[in-house]
Amino acid sequence: MTTKKKYDSIFSSFHTIYRLITTSGDIKNFSVGICRIYRNAFKSDKVVMVCKNANSYAFMKVRLEKNVHAIKKGGASILTAREKDILSQETEIVLDNRMIYPFNFLNTLGTIYIKRKSSKGKFTEIEKKWFLSLCEEVSIGLKIFNLYREEKKIMTSYIKSFTKLLSQYVPTSYIHIKSIFRLIRALGKSMKLSEMEIQSLEYASLLHDAGKIQLPTKLLKKEQPLTNEEFKLIMKHPRKGVEMIKDLAILRPALPIILHHHERFDGKGYPSKLKREQIPVGARILSIIDAFDAMYFGRPYRKRKTMKEIEKELRKQKGKQFDPHIVEKFLKILNRKSIKKYLRSSV
Repeated sequence: MTTKKKYDSIFSSFHTIYRLITTSGDIKNFSVGICRIYRNAFKSDKVVMVCKNANSYAFMKVRLEKNVHAIKKGGASILTAREKDILSQETEIVLDNRMIYPFNFLNTLGTIYIKRKSSKGKFTEIEKKWFLSLCEEVSIGLKIFNLYREEKKIMTSYIKSFTKLLSQYVPTSYIHIKSIFRLIRALGKSMKLSEMEIQSLEYASLLHDAGKIQLPTKLLKKEQPLTNEEFKLIMKHPRKGVEMIKDLAILRPALPIILHHHERFDGKGYPSKLKREQIPVGARILSIIDAFDAMYFGRPYRKRKTMKEIEKELRKQKGKQFDPHIVEKFLKILNRKSIKKYLRSSV
């Protein structure tokens, strides 16, 4: 490799790590991406990266060898004796055919180990310095992920507390969190949504009726049919909900879902009368999930339905209230044995 190509590779690797830090939605994708950078940059035959959650005993280990990566998650038992020793010593090891670096930023965040066969040649002095510099950047990235985890925990606690208050004030807003989260994750993965998109759906499912807290209590608890004027007030709750939480950065991806979860596929919904693909995909998903929750678990004013009745109702509303493609995906998930068993146990 010429000197120019070598320096091009060095600068490219730093930029790629920066991109991973700023765009990765979760630590798993970030770690796999980092391992691939080390493999390609140093022609490594083996790369092992261990990440530690700074506030728990949880670990994740990514092993990349022969273009195949394996991921393990768990406690210290997933680590070898050597890996435990490396983490405890917090010492850099730079040899001719292997290099080890402990990721530190105020506390231990993990470690990385790379190895190259002797037949490929020894690591050069430039490669050794390059390795150490890259590791310092990765340490910063891991610290950012740990800070993000903490922010997420705080925000999740806040949302759950607010949801409890909301369910007392607005009986119609209550959802069965564990069951709905499981369905959201299953449907999200089936539709190949990213982790961030799935997480935004979870937040939106908790907060989709937040705006109703600003509506008159009598209106929310009314059992008789709503008048036109009363329904116009109800139609304002998506915008009111968005207005309440718009300044919380972590919730911004959930705002379009909350705003448009009452839109209909045929364009007869509210607040913007969007139709078909104009409606954000998250909102199209949540409208189905929310309807299922109301039908399967029931509401104070409505008896719960059987699975056959729910399937019939969802199919009836295909192309009208709901996206036909998402309905079919959702019905397949409801027919999984594991999901059926879980839902039966949660009633």
